[in-house]
Amino acid sequence: MSDTAEQSAEETTRQAEITGLLPVLSQLDKTAAALEQQAAAGKVTAGQIAAYETEAAHARHLVNAAGVSTREITDAEQEHRSDGDRGFTARALDHATHTRHFEPTPDDAGSTKDRDVEEEMEISL
Repeated sequence: MSDTAEQSAEETTRQAEITGLLPVLSQLDKTAAALEQQAAAGKVTAGQIAAYETEAAHARHLVNAAGVSTREITDAEQEHRSDGDRGFTARALDHATHTRHFEPTPDDAGSTKDRDVEEEMEISL
């Protein structure tokens, strides 16, 4: 095989590897956005946090293992726009490298359960 053909085959393989990262990054971007909305609404579960952290760690591992640059990934996003919302690779890479910390919302957050019990106790006295 000639050097040119070998380089072309290597480049094709590399592009396929980079393109293969896009669905993982797209999913991380969607998961992070949904979690941020849930956190704003005060409805975060431990399961949602675990899924986000797992996806971020998985994306970080794949990007590091592939040895790709941010520029290569964002270029691939522009070529394959259908994989996610515009800018999803930059947002997902940010979450992968700077994973946010979320706290689950307590089960009784915002409930009047404790207040009702206190009022019942006062009434029964």
